[in-house]
Amino acid sequence: MDRTTQAHDAVAAARAAGRTGVATSLQVIASAPQAMWVGDWYPTASVRSTVASYVRKARAAARTPQLVLYAIPGRDCGSYSGGGLDETTYPRWVAQVALGLRDGAVGGRSQALVVLEPDSLMMDCGSAAFDARRNRLMSDATARLAATGAWVYLDAGHSNWRTASDTASRLRAAGVARARGFFTNVSNYNATSREKSYAQAVARRLAASGLGAGHRHYVVDTSRNGTASADGQWCNPRGQGLGVRPRAVQAGYQLDALLWVKHPGESDGTCNGGPGAGQWWEDVALELVRNRVR
Repeated sequence: MDRTTQAHDAVAAARAAGRTGVATSLQVIASAPQAMWVGDWYPTASVRSTVASYVRKARAAARTPQLVLYAIPGRDCGSYSGGGLDETTYPRWVAQVALGLRDGAVGGRSQALVVLEPDSLMMDCGSAAFDARRNRLMSDATARLAATGAWVYLDAGHSNWRTASDTASRLRAAGVARARGFFTNVSNYNATSREKSYAQAVARRLAASGLGAGHRHYVVDTSRNGTASADGQWCNPRGQGLGVRPRAVQAGYQLDALLWVKHPGESDGTCNGGPGAGQWWEDVALELVRNRVR
């Protein structure tokens, strides 16, 4: 169990306040394996040691390290989750992340899962030149991270967004040929069955373009799709539930894992009554637990 999540802190706070029922409910979230988000809040000078420490702890617990890198220039095109590093700093920052993966590795191979830059490839920020530079940054980052032995996945949005053909084209432009594959449904609410169908359609498009099978794998974020009733809403829809708990998949096809990438209980942004993006929202966290897949 990752003791650095906001869910873990919320459990501890509820217990300290004597709210044992709330603590028990929130423990359902806190006890699930979740990805560590590594963004521009970790400076270039310290991100290496941060990543190395996390990888070592995961390995000591016989768990697979899962990281989300979230620092791409122009992130979210300046919307609720806007931010990111500048175009000069980002490659240096990624290089330090890669060194951290190596430092924490066993036998020189990190064997980490890296979800590389949600809110990136499916968005057009208004300048073709900027998007082209972003794609180069993504491709270079993918190559550097994959060289550590990590399985790197690129942004394929979700099934309610772009067509499989458009998504495949964007993935190719951003260097999916250097990656393990792509991710879907991060911070979204779509049913796993829909995401599988969409991802398999993207994989077929990538295959038709000549991309090898080793680069057409995918993972799906199931952290908040237990009811899959958001009807296309993406920003703090109510009535949702936790999805299937994280697990590796070995079913003879290209789905590698169902993951909790977005941390349940954290807001999507200042919409539908929510606090700022990434801030803890207890009411919604408890709602997700009540409506969870059982």
